[in-house]
Amino acid sequence: MLLCSVAALSAAGQAIKLPPVTRTTLPNGIRVVLMEYHRAPTLTVNAQFPGGSAQDTREKTGTASLAADLMRRGTETRSAQQLAEAVDFLGGSLGAAAGEDRLQVSLDVQSKDTDAGLDLFADVILHSTFPAEELERERKLSVDALEAIGEDPGAVASRVARETVYAGHPYGLEPTITSLKAISRDDILGYYRRFVVPDRMILVAVGDFKTMDMLAKLKARFGDWPKAGTAAPVVPPVKPGARKLVLIDKPDATQTQARWTRIGFARKSPDYFAAQLADSILGGGFTSRLIEEVRVNRSLTYGIGSGFAPHLSGGTFGVSTFTKIETTRALINATDAVLKRAATQGLTPAELQKVKGYMAGNYAIAMQTPEAQAAQLGDIAFYGLPNDYLQTYLPRLRSVTLAEANRIARAYFPPDKMSLILVAPASKVQPQLNGLGNFEVRPVSSVGK
Repeated sequence: MLLCSVAALSAAGQAIKLPPVTRTTLPNGIRVVLMEYHRAPTLTVNAQFPGGSAQDTREKTGTASLAADLMRRGTETRSAQQLAEAVDFLGGSLGAAAGEDRLQVSLDVQSKDTDAGLDLFADVILHSTFPAEELERERKLSVDALEAIGEDPGAVASRVARETVYAGHPYGLEPTITSLKAISRDDILGYYRRFVVPDRMILVAVGDFKTMDMLAKLKARFGDWPKAGTAAPVVPPVKPGARKLVLIDKPDATQTQARWTRIGFARKSPDYFAAQLADSILGGGFTSRLIEEVRVNRSLTYGIGSGFAPHLSGGTFGVSTFTKIETTRALINATDAVLKRAATQGLTPAELQKVKGYMAGNYAIAMQTPEAQAAQLGDIAFYGLPNDYLQTYLPRLRSVTLAEANRIARAYFPPDKMSLILVAPASKVQPQLNGLGNFEVRPVSSVGK
């Protein structure tokens, strides 16, 4: 049904047709989104709660992430090992993760195991105990990873880029060894009790079920969960800051990692569709301008790409790549030239037409799994997108004009408006940076501490 209709309709240039979606709200405030999908005997369930890492304090950054990890590490009736064994027995998966804006718990099982899977899913949401020994185990893993981050220049570059562009905003907070060591079990419990509440829970299920049967199963497990009555968390809007040039000195690095970054827009922005197309032309695809010039024509790197990363209250745009140490300046010059040309001379009608077809095809393919559909339905509910967002995605993509795409290029692509972060041996790279501006030089040992 869906697999065939998506491919056929995208080729015809029409809207995607999906099975009906049922949206309802339980008396305790839980928003439920259900879509039947009968082409595979599976069930995907996703619960999301506003309140991710942006709600951490600077002194205890990492609380949300640790809380998410620990939700699978023990409940009132099951130990971590018992939970893992129960999930393995079903041949499914049960996960939890905290992003910038939300905590999510997800379940994937075969439809024949719906009841057993939902029992485990509800157990970790409603009855997590966050055992002290599990906290210490997870904390050690996180601290060990940060102590070793200097061995991964790419991770260092991406982390410093995020901290730089979001300086002063909650989205820029990253866990440090100091903050992780300061987090107590009471902090984890406090986060859980504040944010994992029914009043703001969004519950999405896609799979081989009958809608009314699934609604009854969810009511049976979550319907009696009492409201918390607390105010919804707020993340302040992101505001652009000053452009910065940062060089992280890693004396033993054998390559230069480079990141260009600037503030972008929130997920609900009307710029979203035009930005996806403009970015795909610039650096989001295998035939993009950055790939063609910096990799193919200049042989300065094996990989380069760009992308927008929108969140609830703002986002970023950036370029990511690497090169040999001796070609650092050549890489910067070539990348800047591609960015500047796109910003000042614009994109072409042929590029826009080509990328529309490419992105429409990719979207149609990506939407062929229940996991992808559940994720998209969750985003619609969380970000407040229109209920017909999936059905109208392709028409809205195709309706973007060249003028709109070029407006994005002018607004977001100028390199002189972007911060630049380099990770490389300072003694070998600094002589190449003359004329670019004053770089703040920091030792790699300072990152994550």
